[in-house]
Amino acid sequence: MQRNKLKKRSPFVFSLLLLCFISSNFSFSQSLIQKLSDERVSVVSHRGVFDGNSLENSLNGIRQALVFGIDFFEVDVRKGGDGELYLLHDKSLDRTTQGIGLLEEKSEEELSQILLKESGEPLPKFSQLLQFALNQEIYLMLDVKEPILPEVMEAVRSFGLSDRCLLLTFDRERATEALKISDEFLISVLVNNSDDLNFYQGLFSERKFLAYVSKDAPLDLFQLVRNQSIQIVTDVMGTVEANAQLDKGRSYLVFQEKRHASVIVSDFPILLQERLQK
Repeated sequence: MQRNKLKKRSPFVFSLLLLCFISSNFSFSQSLIQKLSDERVSVVSHRGVFDGNSLENSLNGIRQALVFGIDFFEVDVRKGGDGELYLLHDKSLDRTTQGIGLLEEKSEEELSQILLKESGEPLPKFSQLLQFALNQEIYLMLDVKEPILPEVMEAVRSFGLSDRCLLLTFDRERATEALKISDEFLISVLVNNSDDLNFYQGLFSERKFLAYVSKDAPLDLFQLVRNQSIQIVTDVMGTVEANAQLDKGRSYLVFQEKRHASVIVSDFPILLQERLQK
């Protein structure tokens, strides 16, 4: 009799166990706005690098950084000769790949044969990164130097990742162009002075934005931006990073204590995150 009861209940029990399994192995990623609402600073891997000088704009590098808890990646997006989007900082393939020549002059077939110097992996397509981001709880900071912004953001939208992206803009024209794209992605603007701040506050009157303030900017400018309750993006590449390698990251703490940034871009994100989150 007891065995029969168990048999009758087994479909329900199985369904319950399946639901528990799915719940424990699947979680909805929070949006970037939600992530930035945390009081802790968000550390960003510059060009996907995590150890200072290797695996730039590399999917392998991003995977390795993710193992160490880095979940926010700045990447560069450019377009090949056939219209495919790729991860590459320079116009030329020469510095970081085993190929030579300009990316925009190569066909998709030619580029499929190009390998990165550091890892030997194929030159990553932007779509491959987006697919990886879709399957992982990671966030993207996009640096789009070419006039291909609508194409890049359409690709992001097609993967449903708009609310996990921050688009970098470094002049008023690009910021204005980005604002015309109706979507959920965040935008950062370069603020060099109070005039910039006033301009962007007027431009983004109905939309949240972040202010990218240079690490070398006067501390008064950081304070001015904070006084307007605008979150700050900055970076520590260069002297700050060099000093941090010598003093085990103390330079990072001194830097942040004076600037109170919400987002910091780094070539050594693991060390930076370890120091700032202690």
